[in-house]
Amino acid sequence: MKEYLDYQGLFQNMPKKDLEWLLCKLRDYKIKRRSTLNIDKKISFGIELEFCDILLLYVEKRLKENERLKDWLSVYDKSCSYKADNYIIGGEVDTGILHDTKEEWETLREALTILKELKAHITDKNGLHVHVGSQIFGYDINNVIRFIKVWCIFEHVIFRFGYGQSKYGRSRILSFAHPLAQEVTLKYQFMPYMLDYLEEPEFLHYDKTYALNFSNYHNLTEEEERNNTIEIRCANGSLSMSTIQNTVNFYLKLMQYVTSTTYDEELINKTFKKLKPKDFDSYSKPYIKDALLLCDLIFDNNLDKINFLKQYIKKDDPIFVR
Repeated sequence: MKEYLDYQGLFQNMPKKDLEWLLCKLRDYKIKRRSTLNIDKKISFGIELEFCDILLLYVEKRLKENERLKDWLSVYDKSCSYKADNYIIGGEVDTGILHDTKEEWETLREALTILKELKAHITDKNGLHVHVGSQIFGYDINNVIRFIKVWCIFEHVIFRFGYGQSKYGRSRILSFAHPLAQEVTLKYQFMPYMLDYLEEPEFLHYDKTYALNFSNYHNLTEEEERNNTIEIRCANGSLSMSTIQNTVNFYLKLMQYVTSTTYDEELINKTFKKLKPKDFDSYSKPYIKDALLLCDLIFDNNLDKINFLKQYIKKDDPIFVR
């Protein structure tokens, strides 16, 4: 894989033979856990780890016994919890506010170890939700608008990437993480200045039934504030440290892209205006060219690109690019 880590140029312009060889090598490639993701420490995020098949009481007890985890919450979740003899089985662990530091990733690893030791399972009921501190977009509402446009253009890629090792979303994904692209582009077709007149993120009216939840994003700011977040809800559940890190890395760098000097306003606006969103069943199919374009846009290093492609491309996908 070293030749691809050292590759000079855009992956989307890679010769067909080289690209097919990369896709072939990805089958045996493993994403490694990283000490940090090289994200600005001012950016904050939090993670909801959903799980099934163990008593929530046991999880709460083990968290409180750990000095670094005692303030993390174990809570009932209607998508994956149920009661038996007044005991709650299944639920989620809500992390505290995290930053991209070696110490905080190690704390997350300890929480995952506890869940695995208790024999927690991930099923098709579980999701992995990531909350990102609103300061990532600062005071500029245009950053929110840019993010919505990029999300809609690449939503079919974003969802499939979030499915992890599977090519399908969790069983009730349309109830808890409904796609946005169809709705946004339909509104834009009839109200072309809808996004231009956006004043507050909450006015988008996307809540916990959508892939993006803006209902907690109550004001624009450059400072970290508790409970002022954008929630991304479309990923499948996971207890894999490398998968969780890779998912968080993708989300944060996708969001950073719209505030960066490399943001291609002309390309994004032109593509968004002509966008014809795919039907949801098509989100499970591979769109290699779209995935390559997206990773070239948002990542500035080949390790991120390779890790993204490893999670996007599934085990039995064809390797021939047409």
